[in-house]
Amino acid sequence: MTPTVSVCIPTYNGERFVERTLRSVLAQHYTDFEIVLGDDGSTDATLDVVSRITDDRLRIVPGVSGVNAPANFNRLIAASCGKYVKLLCQDDMLYPDCLSRQVAAMEDGATRGVVLVSCKRDIVDDHDRVVYRNRGWRGAAGFIDGARAMRANVRAGTNLIGEPSATLCSREVIEAVGGYSLDQNYMVDLDLWMRMLDRGNLVYIPESLCTFRVSRMSWSSRLARHQAREARKALRFVHGSRPSTIRRTDLAIGLLKPTALACARRAVFILSPVLPSRGDAASAPGVASPEVA
Repeated sequence: MTPTVSVCIPTYNGERFVERTLRSVLAQHYTDFEIVLGDDGSTDATLDVVSRITDDRLRIVPGVSGVNAPANFNRLIAASCGKYVKLLCQDDMLYPDCLSRQVAAMEDGATRGVVLVSCKRDIVDDHDRVVYRNRGWRGAAGFIDGARAMRANVRAGTNLIGEPSATLCSREVIEAVGGYSLDQNYMVDLDLWMRMLDRGNLVYIPESLCTFRVSRMSWSSRLARHQAREARKALRFVHGSRPSTIRRTDLAIGLLKPTALACARRAVFILSPVLPSRGDAASAPGVASPEVA
């Protein structure tokens, strides 16, 4: 029987965190899902760790080395078969009610054209300490019109919707818009969300349903110095391809933001080892959250 949700997990040298990531999915209250894991030529014990987990819902697809991250994301989505897709990074975790709440939001919103559900998340460091709690799109909750969501993200100069681990997507719409763009780097997630929101609407759950790890070894942190440049490139592309939705004023405001946001993210990577083990932005003076409006 075809599962309702496909949780797609790309891995590369993820032996340190991948088991807890997988177990967080297997511990979901919602059980109608498959896990599709694809390894991109790990040289550590990632696959040995994965092989110790025996569950019929876990499926490993053959790896293809030498492709970029967006191509690997698309490969896993193509290998999956669920009605909804969640791309989960190998070092992030889902809280037990994540899938149940996101699937309910997607299905409740079907008649209103909802194609994407997202939520807040807790940001953790390499040592599993919570750096920021309940981080995300400040003030957003419930149904959000697609055009309004697109304009808000451009004006913020960043991805308010969140990383893939925080989202649940309509497979039909992902396929209709062509999946992840191979031409994007840092803003690859926002680029896909914007193309999806051209065709539908968003539901935003204003509670943390997952974690997102800021790690010096992560793909996103290695792109940190390119973030501002890539963000401006993506914002200009969004405006140019959707001039009727994204106004010149929206673009002008958004272009002022990326440098400051990139600096804030670098501060998180630098300072996270000395931040309190529990707390939120209020307990870490001077460190701006990277994804709030």
